[in-house]
Amino acid sequence: MRLSLTKRGEYAVRLVLQLATAGGRVTATDLGLVCDIPPGNVPTIVNILSRAGILSCSPGRGGGCALGRPAADITMLEVIEAIEGPLASRCVLDSGLCGMKDQECALHSAWSKGRDAVISTLRATSVADAAARERRIVERAEAG
Repeated sequence: MRLSLTKRGEYAVRLVLQLATAGGRVTATDLGLVCDIPPGNVPTIVNILSRAGILSCSPGRGGGCALGRPAADITMLEVIEAIEGPLASRCVLDSGLCGMKDQECALHSAWSKGRDAVISTLRATSVADAAARERRIVERAEAG
C-alpha cells in the first residue's frame, strides 16, 4: 500500500467529488476541464469507475456522466480501490505481497494496524461526506 494515490487515483477522486457536487450529468470533456485532468486520462478513469458501478455514463447528445448511485452510498474506499486496486496487499519493507515469505517483516504488525485504520476510515467516508468537506474548504478559501 502506498501512502499516496497515483495520479490516476487522484484524478478519480477529483472527478467523483465534482460529480457529487454537480448534481446532474456532466460530459467527460467538461469533467476533464473542471477537474484539471489531462484529456487522455478521462475516458480511462470514466470507464473504470463505470465498470465498478460508481458512475453511470451515457453517450451522445444529452449524455454524460453522473454518479451511479447516491453519493451517500458510495465510499471513498470503493473509488480508490476501483482505480488503485486493493489497498491491503503490499509489504512495507519488501516489494512482494505481504505474507509471501515464511516470516513477517519487523514492521508487519505496525504496518497492518496503520493500513487497517486507513482502510476503515476510507470505508466509513462516503462520497457525500467528502463532497461536503470539499464545499466547506472552497467556501472558506473564497471568504478570505
